[in-house]
Amino acid sequence: MVMCSNMNSKLERLQQRLEYRFSDVALLRQAMVHRSYLNEASDPDLESNERLEFLGDAILGAIVAHHLYTKFIDMGEGWMTVARSQLVRNETLGRIGRELGLGECLLMGAGVANDGARERLSVLSRALEATFGAVWLDGGERAARAVILGLLEDGINALNTDVVQTDAKSLLQLLTQSRDGSNPTYLIIGESGPPHDRSFRASVEVEGEPLAEGCGRSKQSAEMDAARKALAVLEEPGA
Repeated sequence: MVMCSNMNSKLERLQQRLEYRFSDVALLRQAMVHRSYLNEASDPDLESNERLEFLGDAILGAIVAHHLYTKFIDMGEGWMTVARSQLVRNETLGRIGRELGLGECLLMGAGVANDGARERLSVLSRALEATFGAVWLDGGERAARAVILGLLEDGINALNTDVVQTDAKSLLQLLTQSRDGSNPTYLIIGESGPPHDRSFRASVEVEGEPLAEGCGRSKQSAEMDAARKALAVLEEPGA
């Protein structure tokens, strides 16, 4: 790909911020091609960054999962699921992309650019994932790991081992969705006691399969108790 001097200088600055220098800088440029640019580009063989984004998304998930697995050896699958989701969500990646200055490097259609897309977190997030894909193709796993963990270092250091204690229902949903795309369903199966001191019993299931039951002084607390117990079941070896 032929690059103008202005684009060259932008990509040079980006490589400095990434702390990685490409052997094939055309891969980095490819990561900056928003699909809207194809309508205005003169090169009929030009491709958008979507294939690189697909690759980068998979690489990001695998590297972050492996790092959490080796760094937090006492934490279970549920905690790691939540931690990973915090690190790789679009908002987090978009902000990193903004700090890197990806917006100024993006090649996109004038109409989309004039609509503020260069600073849109969703756009920057996808461009960053494409950049990860480009780094992998250029330098391999070691290079991608260094770039990704370097950019996520602050977020990883800020992880709290109590993160999963805040909302067992949200955690259970994240865990079941990560496994097979299913959502847990709750049902109040019993209540007892006088009106001023009621006790509720709730069950939780996934795709019709009962997981656990819980009790509480309110329906919400009973469901939360059921979710905590379901997490314990799902995190048992072999579950």
